[in-house]
Amino acid sequence: MKTTRLSLLLAGLASMAGGCQPETGAPPPEAPGATLKAHEAALTTPVGTWTSNASSLLAHSGGHTATLLNGPGDVLVVDGSGSEVYNPYTNAWRRTASPLNAHSLHTATELPSGQVLVTGGHAGTWGDWTMNAELYDPATDTWSPAYLMHTPRGNHTATLLDSGKVLVVGGNIPARWNGPQAEVYDPATDTWSGVSGAFTPRSRATLTVLYSGQVLVSGGYLWSSTSTASSEVTLYDPATNSFSPAGNLARARHGHGAIRLYSGNVLIVGGIDGGNTVELYDPFNNQWSLGPPFPYDMTPLFSATSLYSGEVLVTDAIGQAAVYDPATNAWTPTTNMRQGRTSPTATLLHTGEVLFVGGNSSGPRSVERFTR
Repeated sequence: MKTTRLSLLLAGLASMAGGCQPETGAPPPEAPGATLKAHEAALTTPVGTWTSNASSLLAHSGGHTATLLNGPGDVLVVDGSGSEVYNPYTNAWRRTASPLNAHSLHTATELPSGQVLVTGGHAGTWGDWTMNAELYDPATDTWSPAYLMHTPRGNHTATLLDSGKVLVVGGNIPARWNGPQAEVYDPATDTWSGVSGAFTPRSRATLTVLYSGQVLVSGGYLWSSTSTASSEVTLYDPATNSFSPAGNLARARHGHGAIRLYSGNVLIVGGIDGGNTVELYDPFNNQWSLGPPFPYDMTPLFSATSLYSGEVLVTDAIGQAAVYDPATNAWTPTTNMRQGRTSPTATLLHTGEVLFVGGNSSGPRSVERFTR
């Protein structure tokens, strides 16, 4: 009896050992290195989709603006040839009434009233910068004049302050002009006021409103002196209507992206002379640090857009794109855009998608949309 039980036990162990061997013709188990490579491939699988949308009615090869109208969710696009509105729900375009002035390399900022303030730029001749300012009212589809700026400018930057006023900074201005480098528009009184404090004249800087209400002004192009990119960083304080220094970028750049993250930190990426380098600004400690490089050797002109998820979509001029995740401090590539765009507008829609308009001289009416 004991011998029989022992025989059965030995037979069972032999059977188990045989079952652990590979079946005839089955592939051998993967080496740890192969498994790691498969995991890395999964982590870098492109995300998101790009879809073509209805072509714009006007050609927008560059120098245009696209402004989300928060009421209806439509997008107002303005440039030197006129203006039009895109409805993302019907995928349809319509012409608006003509602006009072032609604008290119201007700014467009939606006010709390729902009107859009359009400032400066040129009317067709490079260097012929204007002081023009006007208001578009989507409720009546009409344009009306706003008070002139103190300084003619183009390639400038503008942003809405927490107070409902609009800060306009820098830009190319006529030589020997004595007007303010920066000014603030008050829609309640239709007036402009200059900004005090040291500010080096430069264009194509970025403006980022911080949680404190202050505005981070980073980089730019020193067109009036050395004609090079700037690493200067300045803080604008609405409480004192003045500028103060806030350190320097590790790498000078202009035409870059500067996105406030949900954490309050600011992501600085790309731009001319910026390459694929990334910097992060901590406004709570006034400290700068380097972030992970953009995964492509970025061509100079691009877009950077904050998504509802807290991620940031960045594109380069030849149609490559990636999403930055602040939670992991890492990039994930997307599929390629349908068309490369050197100077497009990128607008976050109410749907959470990103609308890209124009920015390509060979396809200036092309429009596409990114879905995460």
